[in-house]
Order: sequence, then structure tokens, then C-alpha cells
Amino acid sequence: DEMHELPVDLHTQFFKTSDVDAKLSILAHVDVQHMHFEKIDGRNRNQLTVVSVLFDRNGNFVSGKEKVLQMRLRDETLGKLSSGITVRTTFDAKPGSYFVRLVVRDTNGQMLAAENGAVEIP
Repeated sequence: DEMHELPVDLHTQFFKTSDVDAKLSILAHVDVQHMHFEKIDGRNRNQLTVVSVLFDRNGNFVSGKEKVLQMRLRDETLGKLSSGITVRTTFDAKPGSYFVRLVVRDTNGQMLAAENGAVEIP
């Protein structure tokens, strides 16, 4: 099921590196204005964990990656992030149909977002 406690947009991009290989990027755009930050030592702190998983057309696991973003932002920096942040995860892929699963969680607010998407690499 998709969850939307934390506003996240899922986008995919790919480019072919040869006739049989491609690079697939999964972009998670997170609206940080809805995140809860803890103020410690004058910094707005939170940790964002982004898990991107790639499945083939039959639902078989192909690859998965986790990225952890430690945020220690000054007030000015947080104010400049009004449009959010984008976390990019790149996979090596062969031409074909893929199902993408994206899960994003922040530490302080215990917020979660799960998004699903599909991509076709010709």
C-alpha cells in the first residue's frame, strides 16, 4: 500500500549506455517543510532514510539500495529548502519493464512515505 504521511514525489529517469545496458535513476523529492526537526546546538536535526528497490515485471527482486541523509541544518539553510530536497539512487539495468518501490522515513517525526512506480526501458 502507498502511504503519504511525508510528502514524497517519485520520478524515474534512464539513459542507455549501450544496446544492452542502461542506467536507471530513481528520484525521491521530499517536502522538508512537513518534517519535524529537533533543535540541537543551533541546528535543525533529522535523519532521512530512503530505500529504493527495483523489481522485474514478474515481481522478482532485482536490486535495492538504502541512502541515509543526516540533516544538520541552520535555520537559514532550512528556509532555503522550501521546495524540498531530491535524493537520487542509480541502478544498472537491462532493457525491460520494472516496478519501483520507494520507502522514505524520517527519524524524529517517525513519518513514512511509500510510493510505487513503473518504468519501461526500451
